[in-house]
Amino acid sequence: MAKGKSSPNWKERVLEWKTSGKSSKAWCQENKIPYTTFSGWKNRLKKSDDNSTAEFKTGFIELKDQTQSDPGIFLECNGVKIHLKAEFDKLVLKQCLDCLRGAPC
Repeated sequence: MAKGKSSPNWKERVLEWKTSGKSSKAWCQENKIPYTTFSGWKNRLKKSDDNSTAEFKTGFIELKDQTQSDPGIFLECNGVKIHLKAEFDKLVLKQCLDCLRGAPC
């Protein structure tokens, strides 16, 4: 590449090379780019990608529901469902179970 010309967007150039299926040397010759310049930019971009999190590399970001960080316990028996939060009252659970067993509530 001749001096004085505006520098190309190296991220785009590296992507062009990757999608070409050619060796980096052959691609550089074909595009009239010094191989050492291309290699230097490719390495710089790889390092900056390595510093990114894996979430961004894959294009997916895991979303977590912060409102239910501790879902507690779900009990089900004979069609009766009980959801106990993590900080449930043991006495209330005992009373519910007694009632379900037929004891007077």
